[in-house]
Amino acid sequence: MEHITNCIVLHGQLQDIPQFSHENHGRQFFRFCLEVPRLSGAVDILPVIAEENLLSGLELWPGECYTVTGQIRSHNIRENGRRHLLIFVFANALLCEDGEPINDVLLEGPLCREPNYRRTPLGREICDVMLA
Repeated sequence: MEHITNCIVLHGQLQDIPQFSHENHGRQFFRFCLEVPRLSGAVDILPVIAEENLLSGLELWPGECYTVTGQIRSHNIRENGRRHLLIFVFANALLCEDGEPINDVLLEGPLCREPNYRRTPLGREICDVMLA
């Protein structure tokens, strides 16, 4: 069997107070976003889903810095007859702490199809890959 890794570490500012997202098998999950600046100065707003027990005992304040460790997950939804792919971070750990912004991702797994190398209209080089 091939090695599979899915790990992400984010450190940024909490954009909003966690809001109820959904319930699954009697467990409640909440959604919030972290603002994580890039080296270029642009800011990514990254959606995070966390189980209720991960949030209990923490006082979460917008504007405060948090570190989230977890996995990248995706989910297809249908809206108005169209399909949308939602990509988010599924949190395994959440800490309130100061520090430099972090957006580190490690994904390893078998390729589902050949990588597609391309250039954007602005001349940026991109390689699209699909991992199992």
